[in-house]
Amino acid sequence: MKCAKCGSELQAGKVYCPVCGAEAVVVSDYSVLEDDYLRTLIKEKEKPEAKRGSAPMTGAAKKNSRLPLIVVCVLLLAGIGTGVAVKISVDRKHAGSYDYQMAMAEQAMAERDSETALRYYNTAMALAPTDIAVRLALADIYHAQKDYDAAIELLQQARGLDAANRAVYERLIAIYEEQKDYESLLALADDATDASLAELFAPYLVSDPVISPVSGLYHKATDVVIVSLDGCEIYYTTDGSDPDTGSLRYEDGISLKDPGTYEIRAVCANEKGILSEIVSASYEIEYLPPDYADVYPDGGRITEETFVTITAKDGCDIYYTWDGTDPARQSARYTEPLEIPVGNTVLSVLVIDPATGLESGIYRTNFIYYP
Repeated sequence: MKCAKCGSELQAGKVYCPVCGAEAVVVSDYSVLEDDYLRTLIKEKEKPEAKRGSAPMTGAAKKNSRLPLIVVCVLLLAGIGTGVAVKISVDRKHAGSYDYQMAMAEQAMAERDSETALRYYNTAMALAPTDIAVRLALADIYHAQKDYDAAIELLQQARGLDAANRAVYERLIAIYEEQKDYESLLALADDATDASLAELFAPYLVSDPVISPVSGLYHKATDVVIVSLDGCEIYYTTDGSDPDTGSLRYEDGISLKDPGTYEIRAVCANEKGILSEIVSASYEIEYLPPDYADVYPDGGRITEETFVTITAKDGCDIYYTWDGTDPARQSARYTEPLEIPVGNTVLSVLVIDPATGLESGIYRTNFIYYP
């Protein structure tokens, strides 16, 4: 080891230098330059050996070998710069040409460079503010990018320029369909007054349901029938609330049996879940008591054997007494003509409608029979 101050050799175990008296500090036996040189030798050793038989290349030769590559790079850069300059010059020259902007935009789209296409299309629209084609092209790009608001705004502008343009409606319908925004789609259908556009909306329009019988007062149980002209599903309510696809599903008639008031509201829904307008009908079920029975003969004096025939409304039951008391369900039930008993008797007749439980008034007639 050497002294760090004077460079003299230090003996092992010595704390101070015997020459200069400085405190011993351990330093390496090689310098930094030596260390760098050693690293260089190692790197050179690690390099692949030159091909056998080839003479080592001198510094001048190496420099000359790089020269063609440098020249090529310079020429390439110069060419690129020239191309860019030419491109800028051409763009400036055609900055006011609508056709050029559209052509460049279409070229960019062919190269799938939508951002460049947007720039050219926007320039073209600025040059031709009332042009529809450029708005359609821009809307297509925004639609592909899922920027629905921007696409719809452009298409609505185009619709304002030409309210019967089929391509505009086709694109709007496609966007609303993709978003399942059927409310906006149907609003668009209402605004489309041109008859030639009707077929575009046919898959989305649902006919209103038809309800029968008509609204009114009914004195018997009534079956309500609902029909969809398009063969769509039908949903309904009976309490006046608005129906939707979560309401009762119509299948085979609605029977109104109990007395009361009903408001049936129905709606049709197609396979897309689009609803028709709601249609309603109101019914009041009020049962009337049956009429009095028809009795023949209708009382009087009789001198010979006679039978009484009693008739009433179909489906009703007839009960009777001969002693003047009021007939009831527990009384004798009429099933066949009655023989008039001898003497002065009062025939009392009651008609009951079993479907409603309502009763007629009691009909009475007097027979005086003495043979």
